[in-house]
Amino acid sequence: MIPDYLKFIRVQDKKILPFLFVVVFTMIGFYWKNNDYKFNLSDVYYLSGIVSILLFNSVYELKAFWAYKCVTKAMDFTFFTGKKLGRKEKWFSHPFIASTFFAAFFGLIIQSCFLLYPSMYVLISLLAISPIFIYAVFRVLRTSYIKQVATAAVEKVKYKHLYHYIVAYVILGLALNLLTISPLKHDADFSLQVGVFSAEAVVAMFILCCIVLIMNLLFNRLSKRYIFLGRLFLKEIDFYFSVSLPWPAFYAKPFWWRMILLLFIEFVWIILASMLLAWSGWQLWFEIYFLICFLPCIGFNYLHIYALWHRDFMMACDMYFRWGTIDKQTHLW
Repeated sequence: MIPDYLKFIRVQDKKILPFLFVVVFTMIGFYWKNNDYKFNLSDVYYLSGIVSILLFNSVYELKAFWAYKCVTKAMDFTFFTGKKLGRKEKWFSHPFIASTFFAAFFGLIIQSCFLLYPSMYVLISLLAISPIFIYAVFRVLRTSYIKQVATAAVEKVKYKHLYHYIVAYVILGLALNLLTISPLKHDADFSLQVGVFSAEAVVAMFILCCIVLIMNLLFNRLSKRYIFLGRLFLKEIDFYFSVSLPWPAFYAKPFWWRMILLLFIEFVWIILASMLLAWSGWQLWFEIYFLICFLPCIGFNYLHIYALWHRDFMMACDMYFRWGTIDKQTHLW
């Protein structure tokens, strides 16, 4: 028996809310730790930026996911019979617009908390309400996106190549990384006032790059095959979206071998970059210095994501053709 929409989302929400708590606790916890275990009013912009990016990542793929659910008849959508999407609702439900408004609103909430409570109580309130607020916006936007699936009309493909898709994802991830590590510029171990070419600075930056890379790799484990299948149904991508891997020799090596090679290259690169910066005498922002040191990890992360998502896309194409065969067998429905 095909479940109705309300039963399905109750089951789905039991998984989404704990996941949001884990992600929000992790990112805000890292920011709090990097900020020497304290918050103040100047952190409002960074915190609202972190939470808004987490919201954007949560809702950006929603329409494609529900397109997959709708086409494959995974549930009964009679709940939406006669419900239409208004022009204003469509505009406000855009992931970028919704995330921007959410960042502004959440920033006001945090500022109000700082005016009423000490910083420790602000942390507790922030960890408690952030996932719930994200979840509330998620539920509202989910309804809007499901309405859009029925009326979606794409004249041309939205994403021509997988590398375009990955580059946008990597840039957004870097923005989240920079917001999370930004308090470290006040840490003595990362201070650029005494110079960048020292054993302490090189080792500290190497450890930081390794930690950020590990966090990125963990979040990249989420599969995209159903998202890609939904985008195929919406005709936002075609079958030329990813035709081959960019560097086959890279993927032929075991993952542990690639990681060891990366760590060696990363350490040497940080030494060379620090040496050149110290020789040039340039005074860089801490965030720019981190990006320069993190370049090998960015390249590795890009290639790693490409391999994972290329495989997911191939699986989505296989499911797409299988669904075409199943859909013709009307006696199964």
